[in-house]
Amino acid sequence: MLVSVMTPESRPRKRGGTSAQTAARLLILMDVLGLPVEPDCDLPEAVRVVRSLTRLEKLDFWLRNPDYLADELMIELEAARLPLATVQPHVERMLAASAHGHHYPMIRYKFGAYEVVDNALAKLKAFGLIVHRRGADSGDRARHDYYLLRRGADVANDMRASVPELQWYEQQADAIGFLSEAMQGSAARRRQYEQPEYRDAVLGSEIPPVFGRVRDRAVSLGLIEEAA
Repeated sequence: MLVSVMTPESRPRKRGGTSAQTAARLLILMDVLGLPVEPDCDLPEAVRVVRSLTRLEKLDFWLRNPDYLADELMIELEAARLPLATVQPHVERMLAASAHGHHYPMIRYKFGAYEVVDNALAKLKAFGLIVHRRGADSGDRARHDYYLLRRGADVANDMRASVPELQWYEQQADAIGFLSEAMQGSAARRRQYEQPEYRDAVLGSEIPPVFGRVRDRAVSLGLIEEAA
């Protein structure tokens, strides 16, 4: 029952998709990229934590915008921080024709890419898969930490076995993990602002795709072949 509720649907397709699609993505994100909880955590069923909604939003941007993530991996390759054997398979996958079916644009707001995920998080919480706690305050905003519970990790594993389409998001999350800035929301936000199309998007508008530019870069690096 839980798995069927979380299964991504092909329609309607709008921005981040349905709340069930968003919930599925966020659950995979938390399972793959969440930090192990501390031994003294007062939530005995918690297994991983994502510290702050900002980090969750920035991770979701890379997850659902494969063109931007592919460009980040190539930046790491050119800086000799990642090897070719790591980068090339991910870049090939993210720039293949099928990648467009996994592209969900986000809106540019004051603090960067943003999408309301309250309904998706509420769905995960209602099924007993996550809990959130108020963490340390950050500036003028309260920080909320999101804990993946053991039940949530079990559901994520069930979904992997029963929904092959989720393998894409698993691979995306693995690729995000190669970026050191992914560990902190503020660092991820700064890095995303280094992309000119992201930075220059009008407030309230969709952040435009960069598949063309990124594909040209991949061709110049010999990672993919030029389209006929």
